[in-house]
Amino acid sequence: MTSKNTLAGAVFLTALMQLSAGASSVYDLDPLYVSGDLLNSSVDRLPASATVLASGTMETSGSYHFEELMGRIPNLNWAGGTSRPRFFQIRGIGENSQFGNEIPASSVGFIIDGIDFTGISGIANLFDAAQVEVLRGPQAAAFGANAMAGMVIVKTASTNGEANGKFEATAGNYGLYSFGIAHGGALSNDALSYRFSIHRHEENGFRKNSFLDSDTTNARKEWSSQFKLDWAASPRLSFKLNLMFFDYDNGYDAWALDNDSFHTSTDEPGEDDQKTAAAGIQAIYQLTDAVDLSYNISLTDSDLVYSYDWDWSNPEELMADYGDEVYWGTDVTERTRNVWSHDLRFSSSQGDDSRIDWAAGLYYREFGEKQDYFGIDSDYGTTTTALYGQARVTFDKRLALTLAGRIEEYKIDFSSVNPWTEGDSLITRLEGTEHPWGGKIAVEYTPNQQHLFYASIDRGYKAAGINLDDEVPMDFRVYGSESLFNYELGWRGFYLDSKLRAQVTFFYMDRRDIQVDSSVQLGDGNTFALFKDNAASGHNYGVEIEATWKLSESLEFFASLGLLETRFDDYNYIDPADSQTTISLNGEEQAYAPGYTYSAGAVYRHGNGLFASLAVEGKDSYLFDVLNQQSLSACTVVDLRIGYDKDSWEYILWINNALDESYDVRGFYFANEPPYYDSPKKWVSQGAPRQLGVTVRKRF
Repeated sequence: MTSKNTLAGAVFLTALMQLSAGASSVYDLDPLYVSGDLLNSSVDRLPASATVLASGTMETSGSYHFEELMGRIPNLNWAGGTSRPRFFQIRGIGENSQFGNEIPASSVGFIIDGIDFTGISGIANLFDAAQVEVLRGPQAAAFGANAMAGMVIVKTASTNGEANGKFEATAGNYGLYSFGIAHGGALSNDALSYRFSIHRHEENGFRKNSFLDSDTTNARKEWSSQFKLDWAASPRLSFKLNLMFFDYDNGYDAWALDNDSFHTSTDEPGEDDQKTAAAGIQAIYQLTDAVDLSYNISLTDSDLVYSYDWDWSNPEELMADYGDEVYWGTDVTERTRNVWSHDLRFSSSQGDDSRIDWAAGLYYREFGEKQDYFGIDSDYGTTTTALYGQARVTFDKRLALTLAGRIEEYKIDFSSVNPWTEGDSLITRLEGTEHPWGGKIAVEYTPNQQHLFYASIDRGYKAAGINLDDEVPMDFRVYGSESLFNYELGWRGFYLDSKLRAQVTFFYMDRRDIQVDSSVQLGDGNTFALFKDNAASGHNYGVEIEATWKLSESLEFFASLGLLETRFDDYNYIDPADSQTTISLNGEEQAYAPGYTYSAGAVYRHGNGLFASLAVEGKDSYLFDVLNQQSLSACTVVDLRIGYDKDSWEYILWINNALDESYDVRGFYFANEPPYYDSPKKWVSQGAPRQLGVTVRKRF
């Protein structure tokens, strides 16, 4: 790790230890439980690195979408290029896109109320969210192949039978307005309870298109809705129904040939649309006083359109500036995605006094995605069957052992029809089967109620895949799974008579068979096809620190710091421009892996209802193109809130990016500049500028 990062970590830890020297009145912090753990552990007793944020934190910070919350989470990064973030990296591992001719592949999973939205999580609205969990490191036992780097889990407000609800409305500059309503309660003698929510969000997207004289080509128009129904059929049997629908009709116009993406000139602005219907049913039956049985079934059905004007201009201006030898056009990819999942699980009953807590189950999933990309129709499907389990054995009040594992049978089935080949259409069919596995072993030591120390070894994996490009030879079309071993040492504790909650995690990740971009010669000495292959190994290591300090009933501080170092150990790349040249990337940094991420802030509440908050979030520069050593710069963003809370009403004045920091969220390096298109150049797209608004919230 660099000396800069080591120094930052030492300063943070020194300050934390100095805080422990004092003591005064007790202000207990509410316990938080992690649903992403098979044993539903308290975060203070979880042998893994995790950030859990409750609804109060989200509302105080003004986070109505997961996008606004990510800066609070150490070693979490995201890639721009879409209207909402949906490609995430944890500890430097994760995807950054899914363009045409690319399969859906994920190292970071995303679940909302038990339903899988991995890869399409731009719909992560937090209007009625109760809790957000980010689990760092492999989560193979619980989630399998989609969680090699970690997992993001959103839980919405529960149907607890108590009548309550809220209404919220927001208005701001850049055409922002939103409103939402949520309500829940009992329907029949407390045996049947419900909750519904609906939320609308609109804003113009921060761009001005001079060619079309429009400020809405990058606009967001988003509907989110949910209905939940719980039925306690008997003292031992209960059912849960969860229905969700999202309709996101968003533009995508975020690139310009002068690299000022706030001022575009495209004639065919892109789209980033998503319509998703999802349903989940859960049945829970208490077999005995010590054993529960649950069965979960879920379905998602999505229609996705992603397009962009790839010349980032318009024919009129291109020809006026560069002559007739210019190119223009629009890249459009249309997809439909369907996911079925079934999960049958046996587990020890909550509240059981046994020294062994356990869970074991069977999982089955069918995934299908049809794609239309420039007239090439493809059908990509996977079938997953898995056996999994986890057990925690408590030897005495101080020592515990956790064992977890999962083994899958993973089948791929792919077919495509390419009508653009010479003669008859090219019909391609491919398939493959793998049996990846993962697991965890962790030892916990609890010397007292205020401290937990743990050491763990995890093995995670990422599923195999297929290169969709018909130019790639058959021998290279299917590539294998990626795996990693994750080693962690962690500590969680309370200080200052339980006013201060803190956690520190050190980790080292050994990556094997990394799925990286490579190339293959097609025969004429000058032509290559790009493809993915298992062609590299590497390591990622660092530290994550988080602390929350409730100084008094009125004042609370929070801080987080993630430090990260990444390297390729063995990565050789054939230069697509020269078949005789092999480029060694051994020892180079991995992409999308900021050396540090941090946040700090304070929340103040006065007894008369006034409140205010300040949050500072930032991250280091990071590579987006390893081959050409191209980076995005570091940035720091400041958010402010001031408000008044009285008699169930809240009034909030807020400013996001208060200092109007200019920062880039996505970069490319290639030749896209007329008239010769032969000089590679760094291209960047900028994040949201300063935005201010007012929110009114009513609870009832």
